[in-house]
Amino acid sequence: MKKLLLIVLLFTSFILASCKTESDPIVPPVDTKIDYLEKEDLASDYISWYGRHHHVLDQEVFYHTATGFEISFTGRIVDINLSLSDKHNDIYFSLAKDDESLLDGEVLILSEELQTFRITFDTYGDHRVQLVKRSEPEDGVTALVSLETNGTFNKIIQDDTAPHFLMIGASGISGHGALGIAGQGRTTENSSSLHSFGYLTALQFGGSFEFVSNSGWGLAFGYNDITGETNINKAYDYIGIDANQELVNVVYDHSVVPDIVIVNIGGNDYTSVINRLSGFAKEDKIAEFKNTVALFILKIREDAPNAHIFWTMTSGSLNGSAAASVIALLEPEDQAFVHMVVIKAVGEDGDPVGANNHSSFITHQKSADLIAAAILEFTSLTRTT
Repeated sequence: MKKLLLIVLLFTSFILASCKTESDPIVPPVDTKIDYLEKEDLASDYISWYGRHHHVLDQEVFYHTATGFEISFTGRIVDINLSLSDKHNDIYFSLAKDDESLLDGEVLILSEELQTFRITFDTYGDHRVQLVKRSEPEDGVTALVSLETNGTFNKIIQDDTAPHFLMIGASGISGHGALGIAGQGRTTENSSSLHSFGYLTALQFGGSFEFVSNSGWGLAFGYNDITGETNINKAYDYIGIDANQELVNVVYDHSVVPDIVIVNIGGNDYTSVINRLSGFAKEDKIAEFKNTVALFILKIREDAPNAHIFWTMTSGSLNGSAAASVIALLEPEDQAFVHMVVIKAVGEDGDPVGANNHSSFITHQKSADLIAAAILEFTSLTRTT
């Protein structure tokens, strides 16, 4: 009996000796990665991107407003390393931690060529971070350089049921001056695409979002370029707009197909070009604008045949009326997916005016409610908030 017990003890000791001790390295599970993400990792399953981005010189570059990313990690600290080139203004971001809303989150300001933001939590555990740019392409070119945590990054589980919203336009949909007051000029501090009616509408439906917009741009021609060489109609097919308000010469593959497209464009076509002309010259430009509206709608319909397009206008606007006249002539199968929505004008209802004579946050919220009502009427989507 003693001999048998001795054999069992020796065998047990052998097994325990062959096991890893507490000093051995911990091998992460298959759904996590090491504590550092850079280069190709920045476009991997460990980061969920909002909006258009591409890889340039080991960085993930993103141009449009409301572009950013979400990460999931197990730890307490994460360092976000960003770069800024061709700076015209400080770049403003909104940060959301765990279940926090981007509208309620901390504001981060990118002002240096290379800058690290350390995000900390009270406890070591599973956490989520969202970082989204509020500023526009003209303010500077931004990129994600690397991410580091004191724990491990987790793969992102994508919600394939959430509707995808594509926002197309200029200053209105970009939130130009939305956080400012009457008499102020536009700054990156008082402007925010996350406080504009496009994002606010997507938020009501729990949707993902993508922007193609910049202040001063028109559909066919605008304040940025009266000749029509660079416009939103063309920007739709490219990865972004740079800080010099030129198209980045990288074709976008439209791999992310929208369910809802919200368009707010044409004001700059009229104020910068059409309204300054008269006679036949003016009529020719109006015809060119209308033709671009038709081609643009058909282009979107081809890329996203099941998407509903909500073309927004303020009451009585010339560009909106011109677009409405074009939509009325579309084929019935196209008209079924294209809807005109009248939104609030600057200062309507006696509401405050934002900076640079643009809509305030209050006006944007009311416009978002009007668009959301139209979405409920014409689609099967339901509000989540």
